[in-house]
Amino acid sequence: MAAEPDGGLRDREELLLALIEALRNLERDFKLATGFNVFDALAIARQEIRHSRFLAFLMDPASPHGLGFAFLRGILSLAVAEHPDPPVSRLDVAIADLAACIVHCERDHFDITVEVPSLQLLFVIENKIDAAESDEQLSKYRQLAISRYRDHRFMGTFLTPSGYDGEDDNWGTMGYAAAIAELKLALQSASVPAEVAMTAAHYIELVERKIVPSQALIDACKRIYQQHRTAFDLVVQHGQEPILAQAFDQFMQASDRGLSSTAVRSNTAFFLFEDWLKIPGFPQADRKRWTSTFPVLMWFEVRPKRLHLRLEVGPIVDVVKRTSVVQGLQSRLDPDKPLARGNSKGNTYTRIATFRTSIPEDPETADLVEAMEKLWKEAQRHKWREVVHLLLTAAPDEE
Repeated sequence: MAAEPDGGLRDREELLLALIEALRNLERDFKLATGFNVFDALAIARQEIRHSRFLAFLMDPASPHGLGFAFLRGILSLAVAEHPDPPVSRLDVAIADLAACIVHCERDHFDITVEVPSLQLLFVIENKIDAAESDEQLSKYRQLAISRYRDHRFMGTFLTPSGYDGEDDNWGTMGYAAAIAELKLALQSASVPAEVAMTAAHYIELVERKIVPSQALIDACKRIYQQHRTAFDLVVQHGQEPILAQAFDQFMQASDRGLSSTAVRSNTAFFLFEDWLKIPGFPQADRKRWTSTFPVLMWFEVRPKRLHLRLEVGPIVDVVKRTSVVQGLQSRLDPDKPLARGNSKGNTYTRIATFRTSIPEDPETADLVEAMEKLWKEAQRHKWREVVHLLLTAAPDEE
């Protein structure tokens, strides 16, 4: 390939320099390369209970935050506006005496509970940041609240980053962006102590960086991409390497394990023992739907806060032999598990065993390597290598 003319190289350098300057300005304007943040320091960005406790503190008129009823009234009014059938009106909320309100956190399984005596109202917030609503959770909570607080009218709000609708239509919805907007309004209308103002500012900054980016930040990102699209394309083309690929490469090089990689993608890495490929007449896998001709593979999968290591049987050309391989491995590695039978996908993929471990929310390469080594040590105790080798050697493909 001919060398690129100097002019073309200089043009690319100018594009990348302009992008770097734009990103530095973005970090400065939106405090993305932030300094100290108390919530970051406490590592509670995705901990729902910590968010609930801080929001409950700000809503509680008895707490020493200086907001009075402002934030509580704003959240109540917002909840009424977003509720399909609110038991009170926004006018009711606007003129209600909130002095006797009682705010609880983690009471009766509810994330935040507000008793509003002047309105005979029980206001419940179910807070979800990462985890999804469990089966019929909102419906069960509503029924529990109605049975325990018979002299109150119930109003439930499902608080999520996106304002996601829950499965129970009797609950209203609220997005974190809207809740933060109410907090900003409350701070503007109140005279709060300096330490509260600082802490609230840190909280708002954290939410807008890690949970729901502000519209201003989204618009700024769009402008930068439109203005520097060519430079972004260069970065993606030449600079992107999934963190899993880096960690998996270190894992494979760490010691002589006799392993061979078959495919590495953004969040999965497939591999097998090299001596498996030397088994005479092993059942052939469908290479169009599997990353190897060998029917059994191991693979790492990165999920939010989890790393998985799996042993799986892929699509084998001969369905009868596939059933034999699956049942043979299950009986040796997991005898208590029911033997695999046909399914709607035609028994294309069958996971024989899965090990999992926790990883940080935003893992570094070293975190993944450490997690891989931990899972590998656990898998080695089950002798995957020997079990697969003995099974397929005892029943080779007769074709």
